[in-house]
Amino acid sequence: SSRTIPELQQLTQKQMISDLSDMQKILSPTAEDSSVSSDLFKTQGTILKDPEPASILAELKSKLKDNFPDPPKVNTQIKYVQKSMENYLSPAFYMIPAIDNSAENVIYINQGHLPDDLSLFTTLAHEGYPGHLYQTTYFYGKEPSPIRKLFGFSGYSEGWGTYAEIYAYRLAGLDDKMLQLNELNKTYTLALYCLTDMGINYEGWTLEDTEEFLGIDKETCREIYEMMVEEPALYLAYYGGYLEFVELREKAMETLGEKFDLKEFHTFLLDMGPAQFEIIEDRMEDWMEGP
Repeated sequence: SSRTIPELQQLTQKQMISDLSDMQKILSPTAEDSSVSSDLFKTQGTILKDPEPASILAELKSKLKDNFPDPPKVNTQIKYVQKSMENYLSPAFYMIPAIDNSAENVIYINQGHLPDDLSLFTTLAHEGYPGHLYQTTYFYGKEPSPIRKLFGFSGYSEGWGTYAEIYAYRLAGLDDKMLQLNELNKTYTLALYCLTDMGINYEGWTLEDTEEFLGIDKETCREIYEMMVEEPALYLAYYGGYLEFVELREKAMETLGEKFDLKEFHTFLLDMGPAQFEIIEDRMEDWMEGP
């Protein structure tokens, strides 16, 4: 991104306030609809017909066709993190395949960090379809220059994974209010972590500063603080990258109007592959002008 840290801080704060306002509107009972409450944010339990990871991944893959290009045929193993490692690893992660064999892929799931099947559904969207696995194998299938398989652009990859994860809520069969609440809660939480990340690693916040900002218990705050110190700028890739994709989509929609097609837009991004967002935006100008 070409944004400075202060610019990203300002944008993140603006988006976070907007998300919070939108959530409050949905959660506030009205005469027309008083059935929605904040209990929706408690553990969801089981809402999917088939919560098995392999079934979820297959379902996500089958739902790509309307708004994404066809995925390549690949083999995917879903494995579980060992119990002894659950406290130290993320909820799930996708193993980048060998550069000369992208047909063999592995996703690891951490059962200790996935409290319900909706979380598993969106996590597999982030790591699988239409997230990391799909984006990586699709791009490799375009036979790019081999050197491009060696470059890493975390804003693109984690931004796309986050974009895919949030997109997945609309694939889970939720009603409109649940869909909106889950999307807003996810983006609000990421924005909050992003601001905390910048506060600690750019502004130099102490643990006490972080406690004051988050307003949570000391033990949880210490865990967050230490995580941010260990991996500075981690959440900038997730949330900042996500915002970049959303802004590219909004710009394309505004420019193309009725000619905008979501599937064509996603195809452009995936064909483009991992790169700096300034380059992607520049190429998008040519794409919007057409041949």
